[in-house]
Amino acid sequence: MQDQERLSIGALFGYGLSASPVIYSYVLVLIMYMKYAAVELGVSTAVIGTVFLVAKMWDAVTDPLVGNLSDRTRHRWGRRRPWLLASAPMLALFSIMAWAPPSGLEGSELVIWISVSVIGFYTAYTIFDVPHMALGAEISLDATERNRVFATRQVLKIGGMAAAFVLGSHFVGQGIESTQTMAYVVGALTIILIFAGVRLLPPERAEFQGRGGQNPFRALADVVANPHARLLLFVIFIDAIGTGGIGVLTPFVVHYVVGRPELIPALLGVNMAASLLAIPLWLRLARRFEKRHLMLVSMIGSGVGYGLITLVGPGDWPIIVVSSLIAGSSSSCPNILGYTLKSEIIDCDEYRTGERKEGAYFAGWSFVNKLAAGIMIGIVGWALAWAGFDGQSEEQTEIAKNTMVVLMGGFPLVCYLIGAATFSRFDLSESEHARIRAELDERNAESSA
Repeated sequence: MQDQERLSIGALFGYGLSASPVIYSYVLVLIMYMKYAAVELGVSTAVIGTVFLVAKMWDAVTDPLVGNLSDRTRHRWGRRRPWLLASAPMLALFSIMAWAPPSGLEGSELVIWISVSVIGFYTAYTIFDVPHMALGAEISLDATERNRVFATRQVLKIGGMAAAFVLGSHFVGQGIESTQTMAYVVGALTIILIFAGVRLLPPERAEFQGRGGQNPFRALADVVANPHARLLLFVIFIDAIGTGGIGVLTPFVVHYVVGRPELIPALLGVNMAASLLAIPLWLRLARRFEKRHLMLVSMIGSGVGYGLITLVGPGDWPIIVVSSLIAGSSSSCPNILGYTLKSEIIDCDEYRTGERKEGAYFAGWSFVNKLAAGIMIGIVGWALAWAGFDGQSEEQTEIAKNTMVVLMGGFPLVCYLIGAATFSRFDLSESEHARIRAELDERNAESSA
């Protein structure tokens, strides 16, 4: 596929389609599993928080390993396809295990089962997500086409997230039997849609095979040595610390602080709708303004949106609606333009090293994001246990409710402001990247002549 060619709708759809069932399962585990385990399975929030933290620490091994191995993969299907296909049955299996443990399990046996299923699920997620993000960066080398690739991915991911927020949270809220039925259906759909999406993808670039970093430690060193990547690693980490507990805390705040648990699916759906409707706006703005400037604006918007949660009290669901509209629309920017920006940072690495290490770079960014989220989920679990949260009671103490509000609103506001202040120093301009890309194209043309 020539760089100048415009990607077909089928190729774009296939790339996004395979991500939609994966993000459904990922988001549903993130937002509903702690409450489900505490209320339906009778496991303490502190234990579940610890399990999530251990799972994220395990990503320290799996993320760079999968990233480097996928960069080095030589297969007639390409570097990324084999990993995507291998992940499908694993995602289905571990998701079913998490939501549908055997009915006779309890105590330490249940905790072990949950630990294996959650850690296994996140491992399978890494096997899919890191190669999938890397593939998006190499389907096209043109900035505008990359925006289309990641915008389509985000649209279909939002579809999966909205389904998790509205349908998934509804099924989980109906109890164990409904949740288990859902888990089996989603497991089957995960396998079907990943395979269907992969079949629609264009052939991978044969010239990239054999150009991944051969030494995983040196590949990691190259990521850290890249000043643009290094700054972004910190920003992603601090932002993810701020937002890591939001998904988990939303059902708690809406249920126990606002007092309207029946509104959980609708309020989560508002966030997704805002995120979806904002995609064309960010794409249009990207034609007039630099991505790095738009990213800065979106960080401030996310901080303000989440910060509104500090004002929430009994019956204040309209505040959550406004918060969801602001934060949801702001979140679309890094999920589209942010990935294009990351792809351009990888081009800078090729300019310096001559290698194509999409897997190593996206593994690094993915790891710090998941590690920060895991740390925050652990903090949420421990904090709720410390504050006296009782999953078997409809009434919670004031300190428990205040803890929920501070962690969901005030903490993200502070983290996003720190992230925005740091990102203001990001200095890879679009004109500089265009110069680097032109020189790389000239090099590649000379080497193939």
